[in-house]
Amino acid sequence: MAAVPEGAVPTSPIGAVTMTMQELPARPARAWTMLIIVTLGLGLNLRASILIGPHLHERFDVGPWQYGILIGLPLLVAALVRLPVGVLTDRYGARVTMPAVTLASAASVAGLGLSGSLPAAAVAGAMSGVAGAAFVVGAALVARTLPYGRRGLGLGLFGLGVVVAAGVSGVSWGFDPEGRQAAFVLAAIMAGYAGLAAVALRDPFPRGSQKSLVRQCAAMIRLASSSSLSLLYLLALGGIVSIAVYLPLFLTTAVGIEWFHALTITAVVVGLASAGRLAGGWWNDRRPTARLVLICYGVAAALCLAGALLPRVWWLLAPVIAGIAVCDGIACGALLALIGKAAGPHVAGAVMGVTGSVGALGALVPPALVAGAVGLTRSDAGAWILLAALLLAAAVYVGTHGLSVGLGLAVRSEPVPGPTTMTIALVGEPDTRLGGPAVVARLAELATNDELLVVYGAAEGESRVGAGAMAAGLRGRLPRHSVVAVPVGQDSAELGQDALMLSEYVDAGTLAIAVTPAAGMRDVAADLSIYLQADRVVMMSFTPADGAELHQV
Repeated sequence: MAAVPEGAVPTSPIGAVTMTMQELPARPARAWTMLIIVTLGLGLNLRASILIGPHLHERFDVGPWQYGILIGLPLLVAALVRLPVGVLTDRYGARVTMPAVTLASAASVAGLGLSGSLPAAAVAGAMSGVAGAAFVVGAALVARTLPYGRRGLGLGLFGLGVVVAAGVSGVSWGFDPEGRQAAFVLAAIMAGYAGLAAVALRDPFPRGSQKSLVRQCAAMIRLASSSSLSLLYLLALGGIVSIAVYLPLFLTTAVGIEWFHALTITAVVVGLASAGRLAGGWWNDRRPTARLVLICYGVAAALCLAGALLPRVWWLLAPVIAGIAVCDGIACGALLALIGKAAGPHVAGAVMGVTGSVGALGALVPPALVAGAVGLTRSDAGAWILLAALLLAAAVYVGTHGLSVGLGLAVRSEPVPGPTTMTIALVGEPDTRLGGPAVVARLAELATNDELLVVYGAAEGESRVGAGAMAAGLRGRLPRHSVVAVPVGQDSAELGQDALMLSEYVDAGTLAIAVTPAAGMRDVAADLSIYLQADRVVMMSFTPADGAELHQV
């Protein structure tokens, strides 16, 4: 039987793959063109979501705490709408949802330009949070169109839309501090972009799940709540967004610099964080593990402790905050790449939607912690120490749960109806060491359709560590399966007895991992295929460019 390519949908009873022209992956040139288009759209929409800042500061002269609360309203709206928009993107495609989100954002921006009172500006500004859903639409499209080995880089480049937003914001603030004229100009540009997106964007895969919107959203919320990756991503993306939104307020109130200078410093910090996201995604394409996340959280924790000890002068604090932002950006880029690679093409929007919602909520957490700590201790040193403790706890968790973190959000694939096939999959220790998350995810997809036995060829000294990590990862991906790792002998008599035991595991629905020395794993798999009357034997391989692939043996 031919190997099934990643993202293909078996449609015949024997599992053969048929693909229409609409289901074929986008050509590389078109994929990168669409990446540029959605990155521009992200920049315009993010600019729309932060336009309330100049309105509040220059036109209505609100106090610091009022400003902090009102600027958080768009983030709250973004957290509410990102998941439904992601599900709708799976169903109708980015060609529909990106223009819809952009037009809704343009309407809210026009409302900001027309608002003449603080309540009207607050309502229009809150509605501009819809613009945050552009991140979900664009990230889902990037995850669908780019190949495995370029997905992390593509998502990192997509994140540079934040730099576009910061650049547009700086230019518009220079000639229109109150933001009224800039709002009308931006609304007109966004309307034109919506037309461009409707014409130029294409989705290479068919529609996703046709479950009701509410049921699909509820399922994704349950998934996110059961995954530690959600909290890790909340900490990383939330740190970046909260710095972008609240750093000007901190610099003007705690450090005492002017508003324009605070905005300039914030723009530089946000640019560095975006570069960090790009670097994190690029690195994940080459080493798709969670070790980089551990390092980033550890360094960020140390910088937070430094922030608690330093005097409150901007030229000392700004480099510390920039370092934290870069660490958060690298971790965010690596985590987003793991999520984008773990999500299947037909649920990419829902997965990006729920993680995007978590990130938007996370942006409200650091300011709330800082405000609470300052209120209790009358000093922001306690807030810095609290943030350091959170980051250190995250680093420790990643260090002890590396594979489960590297698996991303463990979205279960829906099995395609068809006859049961007994499959033996050979997996070598070098492939699990290099691309463990991808290998585990691919085996889990295979187990949803077939009766699966994994023959794990362990290098010397790796039998317990490698097989145990694979079993733990498969349990996370297959919560309804029992997964066991058992050593098997290479001698014919021993192997015959082991085959009887493995047959009982298979009959009971248990996913068994037969651990054997790497040198003899092919012979062991051949003998087990005879004992168990397997329908096929496949070999798993991993490369950074193509991910985990199956090859007929």
